[in-house]
Amino acid sequence: MTTLENFYFGNINPSEYRQGKETKKKLSEMTGLLDELKDLLTDEQQREILEQIDSCQLSLIALSECDAYIEGFKLGVKMTTEIYTDTQQRR
Repeated sequence: MTTLENFYFGNINPSEYRQGKETKKKLSEMTGLLDELKDLLTDEQQREILEQIDSCQLSLIALSECDAYIEGFKLGVKMTTEIYTDTQQRR
């Protein structure tokens, strides 16, 4: 199957990718710091606010990744179009 066929049939999921070692390290570090902060907070209301901030941050990261993917895809299409346009003009 071609890449486009694999994409069409759902064999390729662009939102799934392997995280690099540095990304995993930073994610683990952030999770550890959040856990430490939760332990330091004594008031239930403070803990709830921290949970909301954490949830909001995760949503923001997901939205940012989606935006980056879309912009990257658009750039790829623009480059491909430019290549084919240039090839057609040179003939």
